[in-house]
Amino acid sequence: MMKKALPLLLISMILLPLYGAADRDPRVEFDHLQQTDPGKQMTIEVTLTNTTSQLLWGLKGVISPNEIPSDIRNYIKIIEGEKAFTDRTNIRVGETESITLKIEIDNNAEVGTYKIPLLIRGEIGNCRGGCVPYLLVKNIEFNVVKDYPSIKVDFSSYPEEVFQGESISIPFKISNFGQGNANNITLRVPSTNNFTTSLSVGEIRIFRPQNSRDVILTITADEDAEVRSYNTDLIIEYFDAYENKRASLEPISFTIKDSELIRNAEAYYVQGNEYFNNGNYSLALEQYEKSKEAYEQLGFTEKVSEINAKIELTESEIELKKADVSVPIYVGLGVLISFVSMAFGILVGTLTQKPKY
Repeated sequence: MMKKALPLLLISMILLPLYGAADRDPRVEFDHLQQTDPGKQMTIEVTLTNTTSQLLWGLKGVISPNEIPSDIRNYIKIIEGEKAFTDRTNIRVGETESITLKIEIDNNAEVGTYKIPLLIRGEIGNCRGGCVPYLLVKNIEFNVVKDYPSIKVDFSSYPEEVFQGESISIPFKISNFGQGNANNITLRVPSTNNFTTSLSVGEIRIFRPQNSRDVILTITADEDAEVRSYNTDLIIEYFDAYENKRASLEPISFTIKDSELIRNAEAYYVQGNEYFNNGNYSLALEQYEKSKEAYEQLGFTEKVSEINAKIELTESEIELKKADVSVPIYVGLGVLISFVSMAFGILVGTLTQKPKY
């Protein structure tokens, strides 16, 4: 910036021969913001003290658009650019006078250091009405800065699976970590033929720096939604303080599961429990195995672990039942063997006994 500006030394070399010179220049002091934002007005207070040894006549402070460097000229609007330092005819030696000027910085102004020439002109000399024209050039210097908002989204943990006809809630926090306001924020998540969305907060009119809001996104799967994985976006649109539109996207992923499969999985499990409670362990084991297979397809690892525990318990009960049945059989078989052995012994004894004559 300022590369196209004509050096003030060159201006002085061209203009000063046309004007009178003082033994010293008046003291000029500025009071204004050292930095400002685009789209803002700036008030410039100029205080002049006559430190020369001569009278200053009809002195004015002027911001001329023609003297503003060409590379920043379009960014500066002059609101009040010319004022007389005093209503009196002259400023005596040692006297101080002030004026207030105003400019406006354009919304599209670039960031950088701005130098705007202030022309102080009139006449100088101790003659009545002034002697010769007088010109003094001083720079009004300031910085243009831009305080932009910075929007951040933090998702809390949320279920990444939703069943047909059911909903999941996705909580998140939206924060402004920037240095400027975010205005007219809109939040949306597109709906499709397979799911619909809604947000607890859809609009924020003014979002100041270091502020945050908690928002809940609800996703509802249609009854006949296609069973698969989905990717969508949280779309955030807003304007910065300089009326520039900004946007950000936050990806969201989830899976729609088959609701019939989970209904069947739970039905198998409930039926298995009924059989188990009634002592029908073989039938209970069949239902638990079916439930386990369905939950494995759904990816419910905790439920699968729970059913595995039920299966182990059921198998133990089956083994115990077998053991309970085997004991009487073994006892009966032992008694039968003993009886047969005894009868066989008697028979053998009878057959081997010698007849008595």
